[in-house]
Amino acid sequence: MNAVILNEGLHLAMAWGEDWLKPIQARLAKLHPELSAEELEAYNTVCQEAMRLGCEQAKRYTAIATAEEHTTNLESFKSQIRQHHPWASDDNLSRLFSQGIYYALK
Repeated sequence: MNAVILNEGLHLAMAWGEDWLKPIQARLAKLHPELSAEELEAYNTVCQEAMRLGCEQAKRYTAIATAEEHTTNLESFKSQIRQHHPWASDDNLSRLFSQGIYYALK
């Protein structure tokens, strides 16, 4: 799988609003019409799993007291997620961490 497409897919999977938690195949197909239905399904599966894992892991960090702890926790979070999804970009992981914390505190 292509790391650039995986990161685009993860970005789409984390979309706020009406696309929140929805499959990404149709949106990803607009960016990459060359992908087959099977490839789109595979990208959706990997990206949705990465998002779920990130949200689960972010719950561990809901008691952030200082900015320094936030930075340390973010780096730890990135390391944990990259064990399963080494292709994930820093931008996507930072966004995933923030979203996970947001929903954990709701």
